[in-house]
Amino acid sequence: MQSGLPERAGLLTRLQALPLWQVAFLLAACGALGVFALAPLGLFPLAWLVLGLLFAVWRGEVRPGRAAALGFAWGLGYFLATIHWVYISLHTFGGMAAWLALVCTTLFAAYLALFPAVAGALAGWLQRKRPGALSFCLGVPALFVLAEGLRGWLFTGFPWAGIGYSQLPVLGGWLPLTGSFGVTLLLAITVSVVLWRWRAGLLLAGVLLLGSWGLAHVRWTQPQGGPVAVSLLQGNIPQNIKWVRENYLLSLQVYRDQLAAARGQLVVLPETAIPSFLAQTPPEYLAELRTIAAKQGKDVLLGIALEGETPGAYYNGVVRLDQPQLTQYRKSHLVPFGEYVPVPALFGWLYRFMSIPLDGFSAGIDPQAPFALGGGKVAANVCYEDIFGNEFRVNAANATLLANFSNLAWFDGSWAAEQQLQMAQVRVLENGRELVRATNTGVTAVVGIDGSVRDRLPARTRGILESRVWHYTGATPYQRLGDLPVWLLLLIGVCVCILRKSKHVD
Repeated sequence: MQSGLPERAGLLTRLQALPLWQVAFLLAACGALGVFALAPLGLFPLAWLVLGLLFAVWRGEVRPGRAAALGFAWGLGYFLATIHWVYISLHTFGGMAAWLALVCTTLFAAYLALFPAVAGALAGWLQRKRPGALSFCLGVPALFVLAEGLRGWLFTGFPWAGIGYSQLPVLGGWLPLTGSFGVTLLLAITVSVVLWRWRAGLLLAGVLLLGSWGLAHVRWTQPQGGPVAVSLLQGNIPQNIKWVRENYLLSLQVYRDQLAAARGQLVVLPETAIPSFLAQTPPEYLAELRTIAAKQGKDVLLGIALEGETPGAYYNGVVRLDQPQLTQYRKSHLVPFGEYVPVPALFGWLYRFMSIPLDGFSAGIDPQAPFALGGGKVAANVCYEDIFGNEFRVNAANATLLANFSNLAWFDGSWAAEQQLQMAQVRVLENGRELVRATNTGVTAVVGIDGSVRDRLPARTRGILESRVWHYTGATPYQRLGDLPVWLLLLIGVCVCILRKSKHVD
């Protein structure tokens, strides 16, 4: 054991004595267990175990290379398990050969695993320069969360399946204050303190749990007016036929019939519900939809592809049915390799092996004005835009209700839809606004102001979710400040550890 750390025997000592490949294999398996801490199973205590084992092997590990390798192994297992659905979109629906889809999925997971690897390398360096409680209980958690933040930003970012989301049931009360990265930090610090001094760690865990329970009873925002009836349409058009020309009329018929049957004042259709550009959709069909909505007094939001003002520009968008050219939302955070090709000179060759419709979207610009309908102001977000908390809050701040438009048929047979719903629940608590989600194949749901799923449709079924929502005004601390306070605290924490090292104070 390195100097500055309390001498201890048992599991930790035996782990550190094992060959690197054996510890790496154990960490990869442990990381893979993390998927069960997230939705749909939601076994949140597993996150403490999964993160705890990683921190345990990092404890006192002063060799940056070894610590990085262990962090990479853990991350590879964790991300292969949590983003396995990438294989489904590439092979089952993208037409890529199975072996190539497996290679691409593994390489993507390996890229994501680089972030805990970097955290491990820095954690090893920090503990070598300044071993002790402060470096392990503050420095290591701070480095882990900073790496998570980098993962959510670099190359447009991919913060999917952050381990902090698993703590929604027990630490959700902190979200309006700290956001999801703040909750991840609370989890990481508690785990490290438990490993250092278990009694102090359990005391800290109790304080955080009690604090979360108390904060959950604070209402940061206030309802505006009475309930509004909402209808969310789930057409359940399989992805393998959605963009086939011969099935185009099927989509038109399904959503026309559902709109006529919907009972809500606000009706929401999912992402690209109509598989054509707005300008190319039959005018008589759109006129029929407007007539149905007008006769029944419905406000309708429709997910559809939009052509831009310049040649070759088109957007994944949302329109208000009664004035589609005047009021539009254009998706601003696009999916790499799904909606656009990053660095075509390097990655353009991939598209020779798969077929993805509309893969050259342009990005909209934020902030965008909400839709004034349904008794309030509705902020739209499309597909996975609701996993970017700091960006999400920009448009949410100007709205009284949130609406997500998704087509997760690309990942049918996986847990991707449930994972995204869990992240949407976190966005509700961060922003103090209720949220409706209209999806093609699921999960179509309404998330209440307390972050719980009030109503939902079964996945892979065709139906209409009839529910009620409330508009809310006001702002949470997180909505006002975003992630900035957490990043400042993390940087200050790391700097304190480094400066303390230079003074040689234990």
